[in-house]
Amino acid sequence: MSVQTNDLRQHPNAKVLTFALQEFENRVSRLDAMLQKEGIDIYLGHAPESLNYFTGFDPLGIYLYECVFFQTGAKEPSLLTHKAEKELTVFQCWISEIIIWTHGHDPVQTTIDKLRALGATAGKRVGLEMANWYLRADLYKALTVAFPEVEFVDVTQKIMRLRTIKSPTEIKYMRKAAGFSDLALQATAEMLRPGVSELEVLAAVQSRLALAGSEYPTLPFIIASGWRSGTFHAVPSSKIIEAGDPLLFEFTGSWKRYNSNLCRTVVTGQASDRLLDLWKINYESFWRPFELIRPGASVSDIDRLSRDIRGQYSDSIVARAGFGMGLSYPPTFAQYPDILVGDETVLEPGMIFSLEPSISQFEGVTISYGYNILVTKSGAEILQKTPKDLFEINA
Repeated sequence: MSVQTNDLRQHPNAKVLTFALQEFENRVSRLDAMLQKEGIDIYLGHAPESLNYFTGFDPLGIYLYECVFFQTGAKEPSLLTHKAEKELTVFQCWISEIIIWTHGHDPVQTTIDKLRALGATAGKRVGLEMANWYLRADLYKALTVAFPEVEFVDVTQKIMRLRTIKSPTEIKYMRKAAGFSDLALQATAEMLRPGVSELEVLAAVQSRLALAGSEYPTLPFIIASGWRSGTFHAVPSSKIIEAGDPLLFEFTGSWKRYNSNLCRTVVTGQASDRLLDLWKINYESFWRPFELIRPGASVSDIDRLSRDIRGQYSDSIVARAGFGMGLSYPPTFAQYPDILVGDETVLEPGMIFSLEPSISQFEGVTISYGYNILVTKSGAEILQKTPKDLFEINA
């Protein structure tokens, strides 16, 4: 069923919108320009980030079928969501048309019907986010069967690029999220000592962030001590932290769905000479590439230099040096662009990314170091305030 709401620009609760109306309209205008340039007639988006970015919708039920429709040349998109999320749309969305489905009805058929109403006929081109986590194979099959003469075009990267340059309000949200990640590190430093468990550290961190106002993160926190740090991706366990243990962590602050992560390996007490040597090399593999960051720089050069510095541990480089950060939903906050050799994306003012090189899975240890970085008009700014030389805690 379709719900034609009153003009929410005049709605008494419009003040709860996360951005000014003009910002949403600017986003849709840029979407329209991209679609026209690519010769695409209709955009059908399924990534939760896209629903949020273009309509303001921030649902909890991202596991439910939802999508956003936009016909090239229109002024507003339309949104399809489940009835369980209907009331959220009233307070969160600036758009006029919300289409509701309920259990027992087929949202895929509703999608097909809406595409037909938007003019998806022979020779038309429909843009889909084919490389996102929420476009199911059964949906794609149903679309190709229903519209055999329509060309479906992948616009995943082009949609992600629309979100790459952050507005002043988005930058403000990212600063707040980064501040929450600093608080997580402070809670860890206060808690960390031999004899506490990884789960006790998690409890301290989550309590501090919740009390400060941080919202749910896109990814579970990484907390891994001793040999568990060598697993690279490990959620906290009941393992007891011992003196001299490396503690690998990745904490994420979240505000209005904007996520900012802080990566680091610290040591409980005094570090061994071996750990200190690894930390110094990885530290350099962050700070020397950081000096390259400015408008016009290539992200490929940043990753290349970071890899060269860690060259003697090349077998222990398991990941790119970083990735874009911003608006995100599970399962990942990694956004466009990849900070990776071969990606020739050029940095522009307003981009925000995580630079987080590591020497990973080496002799049972992972050494990680990272911050979120804002590209400014003249260079770069680190969003977190955590001291850069912090390594040994309660030594």
